[in-house]
Amino acid sequence: MSFLDPVPGSLVDIHLERPDFTLSVKLEWRDRVLVLFGPSGSGKSTLLQCLLGLHPSARARVRLDGRWLADSERNARLRVQDRGLGWVPQAPTLFPHLDVSGNLRFGLHRAGKRSDSYLARAIEVLELGPLLNRRVDELSGGERSRVSLARALASGPRVLLLDEPLAALDLPLRARILPYLLRVRDEMDLPILYITHDADEAMLIGERVAVLDRGRLVDHGPPQETLWSRAVLSLAETLGMENVLEVKALPSNEGGEVCTASGMRLFVPWALEAGTRLSIGCPAHEIMLATEEPRSISARNILPARVTRCDEASQHTLVYLDAGESLVAKLTPSAARRLGLSPGRKVYAIIKAHALSRVR
Repeated sequence: MSFLDPVPGSLVDIHLERPDFTLSVKLEWRDRVLVLFGPSGSGKSTLLQCLLGLHPSARARVRLDGRWLADSERNARLRVQDRGLGWVPQAPTLFPHLDVSGNLRFGLHRAGKRSDSYLARAIEVLELGPLLNRRVDELSGGERSRVSLARALASGPRVLLLDEPLAALDLPLRARILPYLLRVRDEMDLPILYITHDADEAMLIGERVAVLDRGRLVDHGPPQETLWSRAVLSLAETLGMENVLEVKALPSNEGGEVCTASGMRLFVPWALEAGTRLSIGCPAHEIMLATEEPRSISARNILPARVTRCDEASQHTLVYLDAGESLVAKLTPSAARRLGLSPGRKVYAIIKAHALSRVR
């Protein structure tokens, strides 16, 4: 069996009929991390199962990271075991009769000659060295999640599929596991499809998000634009990351100056080597707003901005801003009314350098 020549990027064109549900999704993307977002029952997990080849009745054209896995139009499809996909299901199961090391080595034959290097890298990135001789029943929920993820990575997959890896964890534990997921994304250089129904995870993890509802593609695009109305949820507030920006360190005599892709400059509270790329976060409540440019003020970051939307609740008002990058500020309702904030209003966003934190 031969497939079409490799084509850059990824394509999912799937139609699956069931008695009580129809999945019909067509999407192309070139981003390395795609988040499939939507409520329970929207078809996210079913779509992932189709990518794995677990629904042979589906009409499917699937190309992931330039490699064709299935093309119904040509009656061509790779077997499940030949697709090279690392799958971490929503409720991953570890083998209770094996210790952590034994679980990680399961499936190493798929990695071929580079199996030892894949395994060593997974152990390093997920910091599992101290756990290798532990029994599975001695692991915490977060440790089990890290082992399950490492087992998928150790198999040397071409693409990593993560099906709600944080859904079974409580909020504090999710906050502790997220940095490991970010490290996998940034250091393993693997294309990732990540399923979640949490908008904050989508914004933190994804480069592009596809929103599903009742088996259909509703919208897709950059996470902060596509999921803007869901920007402030419990996880974001816990992590202090309602605003997340990708930046690059600039050469600066003063040190600690960074710039976004759009050209927005910020001072951060750490010295950085020029060219360093990182993500920084800022809580919405740390952004102050002024209708006139402040002068003689200690805050180092004063950004001209335009109000795009105001959402008022009983305890606060969320003010959405276009400052070259999308930002959200949290004010008291009385402060928002006093400033006369409404869409189109020009303001200045004031951010102290020490209000910025390094996400990764």
